[in-house]
Amino acid sequence: MSLLDLPDELLVFIASALDFEDILRLQQVCTRLRGVVKSDSALQYALELRVAGMMDNPASRLVPGERLRILRAKEEAWRLLDLSDRRSIALNHNPSGIYDLTGGTLLLGERRHSENLTGTDAVHTINLHSAFSHAEEQDTRALWSNIDLGKQVIDVGLAIQEHDLIALVTYSYVHEAQMIASVDIHLLKHSTGQPHPAAAKPVLHFENIYYLPGHCSIMLEISGDTLCFLLNNYFPFVNADPVTLVVYNWKTGEPKVSQKRLYSDPTMFNSFVLLSPDTVVLPIIPTNALEVCQFADELAASRPPDSTSSNTEASTSSRPQIPFLKTTCVLQLPPLHPGALVLRMTCRCEPNPRGPLSSATHADRAVPFYSDPEKAIMILHLHIRLAIGVTRVYTMIVHRSSLLKITQDALKHRQNEAVVDPATEEPGPELSDEYRSVDQHSDAEGTDEDVPYVPGAFFHPFYDPHRHTRRSVRLNDASRSEDDDTDGEAYPVTIPWETWGPAVTRWFADELAGTRWITTTCGQRFVRVRSDGRLRVYDFNQLSIRRYLHTRSMNGEPFGALPGESILEREYYEWSQKLDVDEGDEDEDEDEDGENEDGEVDNPEEDGEGHEEGSDVLQIQQERRVRVVLGTTMVADPSAWEMPPQSSLPYIETSFASPDEYESVLLDEDIIVGLKMDGNGRHIQEVVLHRIGGPMT
Repeated sequence: MSLLDLPDELLVFIASALDFEDILRLQQVCTRLRGVVKSDSALQYALELRVAGMMDNPASRLVPGERLRILRAKEEAWRLLDLSDRRSIALNHNPSGIYDLTGGTLLLGERRHSENLTGTDAVHTINLHSAFSHAEEQDTRALWSNIDLGKQVIDVGLAIQEHDLIALVTYSYVHEAQMIASVDIHLLKHSTGQPHPAAAKPVLHFENIYYLPGHCSIMLEISGDTLCFLLNNYFPFVNADPVTLVVYNWKTGEPKVSQKRLYSDPTMFNSFVLLSPDTVVLPIIPTNALEVCQFADELAASRPPDSTSSNTEASTSSRPQIPFLKTTCVLQLPPLHPGALVLRMTCRCEPNPRGPLSSATHADRAVPFYSDPEKAIMILHLHIRLAIGVTRVYTMIVHRSSLLKITQDALKHRQNEAVVDPATEEPGPELSDEYRSVDQHSDAEGTDEDVPYVPGAFFHPFYDPHRHTRRSVRLNDASRSEDDDTDGEAYPVTIPWETWGPAVTRWFADELAGTRWITTTCGQRFVRVRSDGRLRVYDFNQLSIRRYLHTRSMNGEPFGALPGESILEREYYEWSQKLDVDEGDEDEDEDEDGENEDGEVDNPEEDGEGHEEGSDVLQIQQERRVRVVLGTTMVADPSAWEMPPQSSLPYIETSFASPDEYESVLLDEDIIVGLKMDGNGRHIQEVVLHRIGGPMT
């Protein structure tokens, strides 16, 4: 009996155990197997999930056929950028500067005294999908939920879909005259506002610190059982090591690993991204690099509980008992011009990675699928002060999976390098092909290396002739002895920008107003409103891009053939900005000759029909425009960069004239959130939701 003698039901059962690539190959074997795969909704759903960069929600009650229908409708609506499904949400409070957006939940802080410029008295949350099930003419203010602990809130963290968890960071003065405050993390069940039942310690005491409102920034992220907490204390004259990062197991309440920075500059790093529940990436400002830190061993190790102290000195003395967070890999960013200075780096990658299914404490049955965290894009904003006295903002996009893969390859190379026989001089493993720039060629000449030139391969870029003789200053570990420095493995692998970055990133010259809000990405999409009033959605899903272009070509309608479509491939396109506008000046509507609204050098072939600047282009600008960028771009600002950073990560950009005047737009799974501000641009007046692709049921 052969495989084809089996009934369709058994063939479907066998195919359901295959991975994505094997199912695709199975379709190519014969007509019978192709028909089996095409006719089964569960197999089609599995394929569509992979192409869309989504994960199935096993808690959903929908059958595969319904999930497949919803997924296809959502993806098609994103392609068309249909904004017609609209709801306006009225606010029932005066919003403060605290906000978050994740898992279908929008959180806004409340400031009860509007004349105050700082402080959050409570937080309000709303389920965005509930606004669409609400009648449009009904008042939406009743949809907001309120959590008030009677303390000042300075930051929040959400893990709604995985744990129904909201973490509130509060402060309360224990010695007000000396300005010593207790900083605590409250772990609450979001749906009830009560202490979370999975938390052994519903309130985690961080430290007693010198605290002045408005001079401290905190960031908190939750992934699986991991709670990562970052404090930047800008108190002007007290703190010697103002940057503290602590990783907790929020269920046990025990801190597992920590790090303090010795530098006097409190803005050494002020944000982070969790690449996995046991890996974090830190954008380091003074060194202009990304540090990747892994702490799997520390999370797995058990540690005896520390005695709790109520004073600052005792708290500080107990901290060295917690293992120090160690950097395993350093990814350098594009070199700056000698006169340029990075003022601030902010980053985010939504959604956060999840722990194993067994660690989840909540089953969200409302959605059939959600974005795969591993495939999500990280956004990084660099605020750079130029020597000419102005500030520019540049944005980098990179996939979380790329950072993880590059780090893993680098560490494997170092391990192999440590055991290689010097007599053989065999090179280490090469960097995967997916990280090689399409504009690099293997026949490059003029290299000074003694090994064959392989574009993107990990040869000498990892070699540091001084790594066994110098001491790393990145970690504040005063308890380490000098003998520890003899271990070469303790030093992180450093990868130059030109080795890892150009092929897997995309850089944009950004506008200051567009970087005020960080919740502008979800999954592999990124949204923003530019100064020309157009709302733009960028899709960095590589599988989806390839399939879309292939389908258009197979249907005899190659991309770029229709009005409003353009494709950029292979050539280099300059990105630049005017250098006579300071940070506070947002009037950038009129670009210099030869530049369009994104600061790109215009290309006469950019419009699909080869249009020149004229009436046809002006008409298209009022309608939907789609651009596919496959080629390499350069951020050409000689005052900011030593060499123009090149980037080649493909994307599709879809834009419309914004239906409303938004100060900014935010993004959740299938909802674009438009923000309308007051006249001063300081407070949110109205929240407008645009649901893409209809309901999730």
